[in-house]
Amino acid sequence: MMTNPTRRNLSGVYIFDVLPGDKRRQPTVFEDCTEEKQQEWLDSLTTEALKNLAKHLGTKLRDLGDMFDIMSGSEEDDEDEIEDLRDPNGNS
Repeated sequence: MMTNPTRRNLSGVYIFDVLPGDKRRQPTVFEDCTEEKQQEWLDSLTTEALKNLAKHLGTKLRDLGDMFDIMSGSEEDDEDEIEDLRDPNGNS
């Protein structure tokens, strides 16, 4: 949940939204939009558009990680997270 929304303009995926303090809708990148606007916009997309969005956001996330040399945990942690994503019940 966004507690203090700010327009950071990181992803380059713009939709119109009104943030607190705005008098009118303005181009706002997806990640800076309210959760309600994100959900509304995602609901309007086709399957192909959702796939393209996921690929685009993945590329931007990798770019940020590379730019700032950011890593999340150890490789073992990553493997555990991947397994959890495959089967949330822990079944093989």
